[in-house]
Order: sequence, then structure tokens, then C-alpha cells
Amino acid sequence: MAANGNRRVDRILDPAYADALTSVPDERLRAMREECEEEETVLSYERRLVQARIDIITAELERRSSGDPPSSLIDRLPQILTGDEQPSHRGSFPRQTPPPVFDQPRRRIEKLVTDDTLARLPDISEDEIRGILSTLESVEREVSESRRAVLDVLDRMIGEVGRRAGGNASTA
Repeated sequence: MAANGNRRVDRILDPAYADALTSVPDERLRAMREECEEEETVLSYERRLVQARIDIITAELERRSSGDPPSSLIDRLPQILTGDEQPSHRGSFPRQTPPPVFDQPRRRIEKLVTDDTLARLPDISEDEIRGILSTLESVEREVSESRRAVLDVLDRMIGEVGRRAGGNASTA
């Protein structure tokens, strides 16, 4: 994934960002680690938003193929949106800071598939629904790739913190 802008994720994924880890002061390393953790949290949230829409649209396609009435999709929303996904932990303690702002990912996903579109699913053609699903699956892959790449950078930071902790009393 190439860095192509001024977004935080682009800055984190720029190879120069992680290449500088061994030379930055401890305080800067901590700030970089926090920045990566926050970006991973935002990407995880965005990914879950996309997955929820994929789940709803897939359920609509399944409803159509089974011949169930349209109202059954609404009745099944709690079941559809209750996923098996457990939150992932990277061996760190929970943070006591406020969560990052999630407006940007929410707006991005809302541009792809609005709540109004989800409400009108029974009235949308199957071809259009499959097109929406394809777009969402593509976005989910992109977000997942970015998240994995950010986690790779974070792992390098954690390794550097461990290296420094093993070498002296000053830890990041």
C-alpha cells in the first residue's frame, strides 16, 4: 500500500516512518506507537462498518433466494449484526484515553451505502445489490490491508520498545 496523501495512515505506512524507529527518542517512539494504535482502532471500526453493511446486504440476498417476505430482514437485523468477531488484543493494557473520533470512516462508508439504501433493499434490483456488495467487499479488502500494514508497523515499534527496555532502564 503506497503512501499517497496527507492522511495519518499514509504517513504511518510510508517506509521512512518505520525505518526511523531505531533513531527516534523514547518520547517520540511512544507518540508514534500511540498514533499507530489509534489508527488501527479507526481502521478496525471502519472495517466493522463495512462488514455490517455486507452482512445486511448478504442477508437480503439470502432472504430473496429463500422467498421470505421483506419484513423478515428487519426482524433479523439484531441477529445479522451480532457477529462472532471478538475484539483483538495486541498484548497491551486497555487505554484510559478517549477513543479516536470516528466521523471520517462513518462518512466514507455512508457515502458508499447510505442508511436509506439499506432501508430500501427490498425495492432495489438484485443486480444493483450485487454491485453494492462487490464495492463493499473491495473496500473491506482495502481497509483490511491497511489495518494489517499498520499492525506490522506497530509490531516493529513494540519490538523496538522491547529492545530498548532490554538494553537500559529507560522504556518507551
